[in-house]
Amino acid sequence: MKKTILFLYLILLAAHDGNSRPMSVWEPPQKDSLLVMLDHIYNLEFDDFYAMQAVYKQRFPRRPEAEFIKTLALWMQILTDIYNPKYDGVFADKLDTLIERMDVYDEDDPLYPVARFYIDAATGFKAIMHVSRQQWFSAALEGRKAIGSVEKALVMPRPYIDARFGTGLYLYFADIIPGLYPILKPLFLFYPNGDKKRGLADLKNASENGIFSKVVSGFMYAQILLTREKRYKDAYVVMKDLYARYPQNPVFIGLLARIATRRGLYREALRLLDIYSARVAAHRPYYPEHNMRVINFRYGNIYSRQNKCRQALNYFEKAMQPLENKTIDERLERYTIFSALRSAYCLERLKRWDAAKKRFEMVLDLKDFSKSHYLAEKHLKRINTRLKKTTR
Repeated sequence: MKKTILFLYLILLAAHDGNSRPMSVWEPPQKDSLLVMLDHIYNLEFDDFYAMQAVYKQRFPRRPEAEFIKTLALWMQILTDIYNPKYDGVFADKLDTLIERMDVYDEDDPLYPVARFYIDAATGFKAIMHVSRQQWFSAALEGRKAIGSVEKALVMPRPYIDARFGTGLYLYFADIIPGLYPILKPLFLFYPNGDKKRGLADLKNASENGIFSKVVSGFMYAQILLTREKRYKDAYVVMKDLYARYPQNPVFIGLLARIATRRGLYREALRLLDIYSARVAAHRPYYPEHNMRVINFRYGNIYSRQNKCRQALNYFEKAMQPLENKTIDERLERYTIFSALRSAYCLERLKRWDAAKKRFEMVLDLKDFSKSHYLAEKHLKRINTRLKKTTR
């Protein structure tokens, strides 16, 4: 039935008069159909998306949106398996191809400013990819390329609201990155000044009012609220809405579970993790098995917070199992470290001192991540002091 409805919809779309001009060059024709395509992307219904996208491109071959929206589809697929090395370079190559296709518009073409905006948006997505890999220098360089035209879009007589996604990310990170990574501070002397407050406001605006950027703005805004601003309640409201609209999306399930855990909503967080785990076990597309390391760590974290240490230890042990793909294993190593450290805390609470000591020593044999060595040494010292007292 669903395929039949889609087929009828495509016929209606193809029959639409493509000669009608939009009221503004920034207002794409048949915007509602583009929004339906976005819904398909974020709910991982890619067959439906590509069918609609092909018809839209055929009807409006000169509009930049048909090409750019394919980039969003690829980005969503990458996010579902962000630790997989097979995507390294793929997204950048696709973005370069998009930029080449957008670069054919002459300056006297009415669609030139729209095409330029999408070129800068593509460059901005390059920056986001670098951020996801914690390649801050490369992210800063790409972000600098995009910010000029995005700022121009904001001061137009009819500001393009999607531009606020780009300015929001830039202004926020340009404000905080020099403090986090002093080595990059000289680079930012040649950039527009950052403004964390305005950056957050722009992201919020785009997440509420954007067209193409509405969902991705909400997702990035919620991540920043969770990881940087510690505004868990606000992050929860944003992600609760996104998950309700796109319940098949593993990225949204995972982030909502994290936020629910931070808010102490353990029953809801466990329910979301159960949904994710069941889909992995069923081999659902876009639910890769290696992501279970993260999910098992999150299970263990919740049970540890509830002081259910034996249950927590079971999941932490699963999270520490090595993966066959060495690159993915390395990229997920921090969850091995987190699991080892927090399982050691559980062993301490269970007064299994020898086991806790061995586990903290294991942490010291792993990479130092988020002060893991400092914390392990601190607890080892405490255990050794206790053991000395008991042997006197």
